[in-house]
Amino acid sequence: MKITGTFFTFEKFKKIISVKPLLFSVLFILSGMILIISPAYKNMHKTEKEDYELEELRGKKLGIPDPLPPFNPDTHIPQAPDYSDDYYWLRMPPHFSSQKQPVDVFWVYPTVLSDSVTYLMDLHNRVLRGKARWTLVEQASIFDGQANIFAPYYRQNNVKINPIMLTHALPIFRLGQEDLINAFHFFMENYNKGERPVILAAHSQGSVRVVELSKAGELMTGNVAMAKKLIAAYVIGYSITPVDLEVNPLMKISANADDTGCFIAYNTISDEPGKEKEGPTIIPGTYVVNPLTWKTDESFAPASLNLGAVFFKHEHPQTPVHYEHFASAQKRGNALVITDIANPEELPATNETFPEGIYHMYDYAIFYENLRKNVANRIRVYLQKNK
Repeated sequence: MKITGTFFTFEKFKKIISVKPLLFSVLFILSGMILIISPAYKNMHKTEKEDYELEELRGKKLGIPDPLPPFNPDTHIPQAPDYSDDYYWLRMPPHFSSQKQPVDVFWVYPTVLSDSVTYLMDLHNRVLRGKARWTLVEQASIFDGQANIFAPYYRQNNVKINPIMLTHALPIFRLGQEDLINAFHFFMENYNKGERPVILAAHSQGSVRVVELSKAGELMTGNVAMAKKLIAAYVIGYSITPVDLEVNPLMKISANADDTGCFIAYNTISDEPGKEKEGPTIIPGTYVVNPLTWKTDESFAPASLNLGAVFFKHEHPQTPVHYEHFASAQKRGNALVITDIANPEELPATNETFPEGIYHMYDYAIFYENLRKNVANRIRVYLQKNK
């Protein structure tokens, strides 16, 4: 695989970390990296070259800013999933809808691995499997009752190597990409079977992976025929730039609420000065789709357009908390700024990676009902167009 061009270098990361150590102590995903990747992902299988590249990492302590133990490809690479086995697919809890829908969703969950010793998610780890499943409840449930949700477990990166997953740790990153390619092919051949249109959906690290695979011509962007089967790609909590669209012209940004075959991306922050620079998922030049208007302009969307924020609680997941008109939203610079927050207590800082005012963890929750309505709308428009 050929990689050319990066926005951030490792030396720049070290310089920034020295200025803001708290922000980057467990940097969640790659920030500010614009990569041009050749379409070498297709039907990826580990080659001798890839084995060699993994071997070159042996003994290196990877991770920013606190490295993980010296990498050992013999012990740090968990078993690859077999997607013909249901064990490697997430399932919605039974209290959600099980009725078959005319549309499929392929969901790629965000980072759930953040310990101090593990490079890649062990798909047999019960705790991590539970965290991945919770993302179906908290985020992918916007599709409940509207689409059939298919979500593979995959060998995702530890949060500590996310900042270098497309550079120094690229051979490790590729393993998770290989999983997703294999999962998507199995999904299309055995579940979708070409019978239903598809929605791609993800958050954070999951969105990084969907964007990078899409740029490489994988998933729904390999050819015109496949692209026509895409209703939309919700790659929330990451960035898409004009450079990305130049890499693969079959990718396009949503222009309005009725657009189909398009990508939707935004990163939510407060209006406090300087917050955009603290958002590790925000890349300069990114498009921002406002989920209250579904446009990329800088018009202000009042809280009256916010149909409802929804916050799921582990103590009572079947009865989430709803807040109508939770916040207003406006594109400012490269981020989605929210103001007039009705219940700020629902938006605590989650960790040092996402300090106060960086609402990354709530990208879905804040606009939950608007997202649900938009999913329904795009499905309706697509099906009407393709009767």
